[in-house]
Amino acid sequence: MGILVIKSRNLLIERRTRVYLGQFQDYFTYIQSHMDSPERFKPPYWQLNRLEMRVLQQKLIEWIESLTGSHRKKMITLCEDTGLVKQNLQRLHSRFHWIRIDAAYHLGAMRSEEAVPRLLELLQTKKLDPTHFIIARSIAKCARNLDDIRNMLMLLVKHRKSNHYLAVDIMKETELDCTPLLLECLRSTDKDLNKIALIGWSAPLTAEIADLVYRQIDSEDKEVRILSVRLLFKYDAALATAVFESLMKKNDTEVCQNTEMIEMYASYRKQINEDEQVDEKSRYVYAV
Repeated sequence: MGILVIKSRNLLIERRTRVYLGQFQDYFTYIQSHMDSPERFKPPYWQLNRLEMRVLQQKLIEWIESLTGSHRKKMITLCEDTGLVKQNLQRLHSRFHWIRIDAAYHLGAMRSEEAVPRLLELLQTKKLDPTHFIIARSIAKCARNLDDIRNMLMLLVKHRKSNHYLAVDIMKETELDCTPLLLECLRSTDKDLNKIALIGWSAPLTAEIADLVYRQIDSEDKEVRILSVRLLFKYDAALATAVFESLMKKNDTEVCQNTEMIEMYASYRKQINEDEQVDEKSRYVYAV
């Protein structure tokens, strides 16, 4: 009986959602036709009920995720003007866990800077589970500055669960340049932060950065060593090859028997051998 009640309720919500989407068509057309206007969008002229607010929220978030620049900013402002941001900020304080997580997700999608302090508070007091990363991703989307990203990152790292790739993926959600923060992580004595920096680094590898990466080769942590060599192969294959051969002489099997490292090394050595053969042929032709 309980399952039938839930199914009936869901069907009713689906029907009402379709009805409300039809009612919003003129309003959505107005938004699309005024996208390039310098003026703010006007909220719907009628009082919206709870389901209408949900339908509008879903559509505006779809636009936010697909748009960029001034168009996205106009959508974000409309979320504030329609009361959607305020509604979800209130839901962040709900006594029900699932409501807080749902609010965190939607505030992240709406890029609400106002939500960041509360989101950081939730992240700090919450036990680690999959919803932990929903909050973290929302913080990255809403971040006002690098301090917000730094605080979020530290709260993720404290659990020591080796979610380095996920942490880097979350950091990519922000529109801020995280290079200075990754440089801090690279200089840190914290191995988890080192790994995040080595995975997430995408800026040019200057002499200073290459030196910092090179120093990680002596790390006691095998993953740090592997990530360091991999990053060097990405930007300076000649140096990485020399480092890899040095590690082979030291019998560092943890790095030298890593499949990815072997493939990178073999690929570059093959290129070197081919270049040497071409040079040798050129010298022979010149001599003749």
